[in-house]
Amino acid sequence: MIMTSLKGTRAMCSEIILRQEVLKDGFHRDLLIKVKFGESIEDLQTCRLLIKQDIPAGLFVDPYELASLRERNITEAVMVSENFDIEAPNYLSKESEVLIYARQDSQCVDCFQAFLPVHYRYHRPHSHDGETSIVVNHPDLLMFCDQAGSRGMIRFRVPNFEMLGSLKSGGSLCFGE
Repeated sequence: MIMTSLKGTRAMCSEIILRQEVLKDGFHRDLLIKVKFGESIEDLQTCRLLIKQDIPAGLFVDPYELASLRERNITEAVMVSENFDIEAPNYLSKESEVLIYARQDSQCVDCFQAFLPVHYRYHRPHSHDGETSIVVNHPDLLMFCDQAGSRGMIRFRVPNFEMLGSLKSGGSLCFGE
């Protein structure tokens, strides 16, 4: 599969493995996002990976916590959504959006990873088994590379997954924009 970048240069669509893991239990969890690229992108050292993650109404990201993590150089993430109420329960809240710069993994030359603290919102009481499943939509992966004087942007799409599980997906998952 061939895709075009913004500047008209061509890049081969590589195999991408996206793994999103939910760490910790309870209302306060961490979303760890790992992305591994195949060999088609030659020099990932010149690339930056931006993850655009939609946060469903059943979860929230605390913008004050993100600011604190940025100050301590733990994560590079920012809320895009405005007029956001972190105290609202699930049934009164809206989806939100977070932009996260993934960092290159020191253990893997073709890998990037990002960390995002997420929190469950309160839900209406129900008589079922007491568990609620929240579907986290696929992130958009936006890669900007500056290779040998030519710059280009590539956008990748991946499928959805449920918050209580994890996702490991491979194959050709990209398309041109």
